[in-house]
Amino acid sequence: MKYKLITLFLLTAVIATSCNLPVNTPEATATPPFTETAALPSDTPAPTGTPLPTDTPLPTLTFTPSVPTITTLDKPVNCRLGPSTAWLATSALNLGQSAQIVGKNSDASWWLIQDPLNPGRNCWVASSVTSASGNLSGLQVVQTQAASVTNVTIKLEPKLIDLVLLCIGVIPPVKFTGSIETNGPTEVKWHFETQQGGAQPVKATEFDAFGIKEVSGEYTHVLPVVAGKYWVRLVVTSPNSLVAEALYEIDCT
Repeated sequence: MKYKLITLFLLTAVIATSCNLPVNTPEATATPPFTETAALPSDTPAPTGTPLPTDTPLPTLTFTPSVPTITTLDKPVNCRLGPSTAWLATSALNLGQSAQIVGKNSDASWWLIQDPLNPGRNCWVASSVTSASGNLSGLQVVQTQAASVTNVTIKLEPKLIDLVLLCIGVIPPVKFTGSIETNGPTEVKWHFETQQGGAQPVKATEFDAFGIKEVSGEYTHVLPVVAGKYWVRLVVTSPNSLVAEALYEIDCT
């Protein structure tokens, strides 16, 4: 019993001592009072207004003039080398056909058109017998080309001079006739040449329109006469050069 009391006393003393020991309790940190702060606006850029479409001008419509063309009125018409009936007709514009106009003469009384029958060539038609359409204001005045000689021929009479032995006798003149053809109005300069007598004087023939004109001349041999064949020429020198030649013969057998 004595030991139990001592034990109980010691236990009580330990408990009492324990109650007086300092306790290391952490100090409570004071929490600052909550202050409601208004949210600051963010630096978000204001929406940029999308520009409205501008009044973009519409493309300018460029007017392309219609191609000037021509048709016949009520019958086929000749298409000529130059702007008058004095020029040779080389083609035609038939009923129902049309052709592009590429030029005009100074008073627009004739149109230069693309030849409807010969691609790559041009010819002239009279405005009085045709109907033009399209933009005619831009047509240029076209200068008329010069007419030219297109053909020459020559014939001789006689073609044979028959003399007696030793070429003695009366020698008849050799007469020659030539023809000159042009495709329009022009002046033609020409002359005859003979093998024995050389060139004869130059002559001029006026052509008021296209066509054929005859020219003539003659030559008489001078003694002594030698048998053989001799030429005669018709020589055109203007507006262009052309030559025609023919032969005659002297026989002394």
